[in-house]
Order: sequence, then structure tokens, then C-alpha cells
Amino acid sequence: MLWALCVPLALVAWVGIVYFTGAVPPNPFTQAVFLPLLWLAVMMTTAPLVWLIARRFRLAGTGERPALALRAGLWIGLWSAVCAGLQLWGVFNRVVALTLGVILVLLELFLQQMARQRPRQRPPRR
Repeated sequence: MLWALCVPLALVAWVGIVYFTGAVPPNPFTQAVFLPLLWLAVMMTTAPLVWLIARRFRLAGTGERPALALRAGLWIGLWSAVCAGLQLWGVFNRVVALTLGVILVLLELFLQQMARQRPRQRPPRR
């Protein structure tokens, strides 16, 4: 199911990136379209890879739940799009990239911890 969602969207996004970087002259509109396309392309490319790695190494929870792999792909795509945007505007450096990466990892750990502490809802008895 994850492959059926990710592969077509990734292909469309990568084709859009190739088009906007090669055929259209650079301007603020192309930057505004390029960054979300980059986010989508990286997210949809990495989500199946994260899922396969999690299944291969039997990581708890991620291999059985593709939604967690999709969320990990979301964070990787967001990180890469923000780093590319900062590079376009000339304010990117390694410290910013590392800080942003650590923040996103901590956010994911926080979300996983909240999901573990949330009580399981049981169906109502009849």
C-alpha cells in the first residue's frame, strides 16, 4: 500500500523539479513551487526506504506501521526542503542544518513517546 502511494507521487514531484530547474527561468514563483516539490519528492522517495530498513532490522513499531515510515519521510523531506531554501537565500551553514536535524529528531521522539503513553481505547462493551 505504501508503495502504491509513494512511487507515483515521487515520480511526479521529481519530474516537476526537473522541469522547474531546467525549463523555467529562476524567479520567486519558481522558488515557491520548487521547495514544496522538493519536500514532496524527498518525502515520497524516503518513506518506502525507511519502511524497508525498519522491516529489515525489525525496528519496533515502524516495520508494522507504514504510517510511521511516512512520518519519518515527512521529517526528512522537510529538513531537506528547509536546508535547500536556506541555501537559496544564502543563510545556510552546517550548524543550522545540524540544529534543525536535532530539533526534528527530538520532535519525532516526543511524538513517539506521547503515542506510547496514550491509553489504548477499548471498544465499548455491549
